[in-house]
Parts: sequence; structure tokens; C-alpha cells
Amino acid sequence: MPLTVEETMLNGLPICRGIAIGKPFFLNREEFKPQELNINPGDMKIEIERYRLALSRSKQDIKRLQRQLESESSDETIKILDGQLEMLQDPLLTEEIETEICSTEKNAEFVLQNALERFQKQFEKLGDAYFKERFQDVKDIIRRVTTYLQEGRNLSLRDVPPNSIVCAYDLSASDAAESTYGYVKAFITECGGAASHAGIVAKAKGIPFLTSVNVNMLKGTQGQMVIVDGRLGKVIINPSQETQTAYEQLLREIGDQSRTLEERTKWPSETFDGHRITLSANIESNKEIDLVHQFNGAGIGLFRSEYIFLPRSEIPDEEEQHQIYSELVEGMRGLPVVIRTFDLAGDKAPLLGSNTGKSNLFLGGRSTRFLLKQKKVFKEQIRAILRASVKGNVRIMFPMISTMQELRQAKSILKESQEELGLTDPIPIGCMIEVPSAAMIADYFARECDFLSIGTNDLVQYSLAVDRSDQMQNEFYEPTDPGVIRLIKWIIDQADREEIPVSVCGEMASDPRFVPLLLGLGVQELSVTPRALPTIKNAIRNTSIVEAIQLAEAALEMATAKQVLDLLSDEYQKMVPQDLFYNAS
Repeated sequence: MPLTVEETMLNGLPICRGIAIGKPFFLNREEFKPQELNINPGDMKIEIERYRLALSRSKQDIKRLQRQLESESSDETIKILDGQLEMLQDPLLTEEIETEICSTEKNAEFVLQNALERFQKQFEKLGDAYFKERFQDVKDIIRRVTTYLQEGRNLSLRDVPPNSIVCAYDLSASDAAESTYGYVKAFITECGGAASHAGIVAKAKGIPFLTSVNVNMLKGTQGQMVIVDGRLGKVIINPSQETQTAYEQLLREIGDQSRTLEERTKWPSETFDGHRITLSANIESNKEIDLVHQFNGAGIGLFRSEYIFLPRSEIPDEEEQHQIYSELVEGMRGLPVVIRTFDLAGDKAPLLGSNTGKSNLFLGGRSTRFLLKQKKVFKEQIRAILRASVKGNVRIMFPMISTMQELRQAKSILKESQEELGLTDPIPIGCMIEVPSAAMIADYFARECDFLSIGTNDLVQYSLAVDRSDQMQNEFYEPTDPGVIRLIKWIIDQADREEIPVSVCGEMASDPRFVPLLLGLGVQELSVTPRALPTIKNAIRNTSIVEAIQLAEAALEMATAKQVLDLLSDEYQKMVPQDLFYNAS
């Protein structure tokens, strides 16, 4: 693309909202085929040592990144990099590669490249976007190791100039983790989805991120100013002085707005006509407890317990789990804590481990189904939670329940564990409604649970038959689809008949535009990422419960997702016109 002399606009899909102004920096990594070299048997020891040194230097890189991220309180990103460290120690990348170097008498980088091609074929056989993302981690690691083997300089986003808009075909998790806000202002890529590890890291760092952008259209714009609007999904090349001035003012106003909302977190979580809502936090690490208290969360609505072991090669035993849960409960100082039992699939083995041959582990053996087949693992977790529950206000939630049989089996294991521990006090239990089969029999679940929680992320994807981790299906993932809205209403109505509360803990709850709809449908509790607490509380306080009910009734009569989204956006604009972050036009 020739140098742009007029203001030009490109469209993309936002992964992380926000606004950035800067100059393009192109992250170009050429795919290369390492040269095949024969290694003399007498030099084999030197070749193995060369490979081990490349592995060691790669580990040092990742550990350095983790130390940097600790200062940014980016726990989820640290866990992603923990997974990469595990891969670097996996026998498939240590012992087996060394054995192959010796048996083939070939150079390490050639052997490693062949292994990468084998891994790619194995992951592609799984036919699931989740595993495609895991392969991106493998590819990222092997690229890093190969760079050291070639004695090349690892192109890093540490080295970008200030105010850079990073443009690339795709990004790895470590690319995003290397980024320092102020230097990297935004990401623009052709590939990637909201569930990609690069996307997760960008959200954790608060860096605007647009994907599905034709990056080739940005070639030749070096030195020109670029604006990324992650609210509207726009890239503005060579903005006019008027446009740039307007966005600079908008950035200042959004910063002022964020500070104001944080100051108001001590205010009650209630609508302006007095309807109280419980506003809790979703967390996955005890390190986030302080953030929940800072923003005055009413408790933990969802503790994602699987994050305590996902980066590891084995599940912590009962004692270690008991310690983790006890620290969580004590840290919440008497506030309620909902601990979700492990939400994982049959892929628990290390990501570079053996292929089970199953086409989609996430539909066959995920979450509670998986745990019911791993009774020892399940019971150890239940026992650890029960032992910690005596220290505070604890509730247990079973994920991905699809049938009454699964719920009753889980409750039976809970009862066995209570009897073994000699505990007689009941502990509140609930289940997550995430699949249509569970939604349709929510009346039965409501009779046997103390609370229900709607996991909107999975409810949307399973109701609409769309993989939310696959960027090619982004256009079909519609949280405002009328079918989804009606399912939520049905679940709440059944719970109301049994007089038990319903919470929403998916991404829908963290978007302030959805607050009036969810309240109007009858949701009593929202559980959101800690950093969203100020924004969601502000939305609640600007809502009238009477008008919210009327809005929900209108949404239930609509036929398309776009109609519902337009309704929510228009109403939110009227309710909270000062929210510049979400009210983009």
C-alpha cells in the first residue's frame, strides 16, 4: 500500500476494547526451513549440549517475563507462561528430541522442525479450536528455541519504540506478554480470536486489540499516525488533525471516567429506585483477593479452581488444595465464596502428551462428567473444600451439569465426603446452567440446589452451535440472540418458583450494556472480573428496575440478535451517556 496522504479507515473485530494513538510497528517473522546437516558421531555430545543450552535460554526468557508480569498483577498471563515452561520440560521436547538427534545424526534445529510438523498434524486431527490455540503455544516455544539454535536475535516487543501500534499476521502469548504499555499502544492482527492466549494477555494488560484486519493495507504507513478504536473496531490511518485532536480528548476523558468510577465503588450496589443487586467477582487466583476488596466486591461468585493446577503436570493433593481454599476463604473475611469444582476436559494430560484420538474432548468428557469418572480426584477436591468451609462462608458449584443424574451423582459424592469427615452442617450447593438440556429442566435443578448460576459464555456457544474460540465463527457468536435471552428468562422463572437465587457469571455480566436486561429478566447476582466491578456497579446505579423490566419484556419480543443489541446499546446510551468507553458511535 502506498503512503497514505488522506485519512483512511479499515475495519476489524475488537478483542480488547480501548483507544490508542501511535505509529505502526510491523512484527515480521519469516517462516523458514532449517538446513539439514549431518552430525558426526564424535560431535553428537556437542550438538546435544547446544540443544540443551537453547532450551535453557528459552526457559530463562519465560521466567524473566513472569517476573515482569508479577509487577503488573497479571495472574492469568503468568499461568499461560507456566504452561509454556511445562512444555519446555516435557519429555517430548527434551528426551525424545535428544534421542532423535542421536538416532538420525541430524542437527537439532532440523529435528525440532520435523517434530513441529508432526505436532501440527496431531493437533489438527483433534478438530477443535481449543487445541489449535494450544498448538500456537507449542509453535511459539519451538520458534524461540530455534532462534537460539540459529544464534539469531529473538525479535521481541521489548524493543519497540514508544507509542507503537504493533501490526502482525498473528501474535503469540509471549509476544503480548513482552509488551509494555506506553511502548505498545495497541495490537492489530489478521488472525486470532477472543479466546486466544494473545487476546487473554492483551485484556489483562489493557492493551486495545483488533483482529481480522488486512494488515497488508497498513504496509507503507511507517511513520504515519494510526488510531485504533477498539470500541468500534476501526483503524484510522493518517487521521486528520481534527480527528486526532478529538481522539486525544476522548482518551483524557476516558481516563478521568475510570478514576471517578473507582472512587464510587463504596456506594451500594442498587438501582436508583432502590432494588439491591449482589455484585461479586470471578477470580482464579488468591492473588486477586486484594483487588476484590479494593473494588468492594460482595464476595466471590466464581472461583475457577482448575487454575490452581492447569499449568502443572499433576493435580495438587487434598492437603495442598485445602491450604489454597483456606487462604481464599480467610482472605475474603466472611464474605461468601463460591468454589466451582474443576472445569476441565479429558485433555488434562500435559499439552504435548499423547493423543487420545477423540475428536472433541470438550463435548464428550468435560467438567462434572470428567470428574464423575475420576472419583478419587473429585472426592479429594470436595474434601479439601469442605475442610476449608469451616473457616468461612463457602458454597460449592458443579459446572457443566447437563442431566439430573449427573447432579445427583455429584451430590452423592459430596454426601460421602461429608460423612467421612464427620461434618454435619449443610453446605449450600449449586450448579452452572451452561447447556440447553440443563436450561430446559431448570425447574428440576432448582428443586435440588440452593442456587443456580448461568454461564453465558458456554450457554451461547452450545445453544447457537458455534465455537467461541474459533475466529472464523465470530459472526455467529451472538449473546443477544433471542433464543439465548429466552433461555435465560426460563431458567430464572423456574428458580423463582423454588425461591432460590440465580447469578450470571459469564462475559455478558461484565458488559454494562447487558445490566438492565439481566436485572429486568430477574437476575439477583452478577459476578464479573474484578476490574469490571466499578463499571458494572455504575451501570446498576444508573438503572431503574421498573424500566429494566420493561426493557426485558421488549427484548423477549424481538426476533434477531441485532434488534436486541441495538435496543441495549440505545438504552444504555440514554442511561449512562457519560460512559465514553462503551457508548461509541
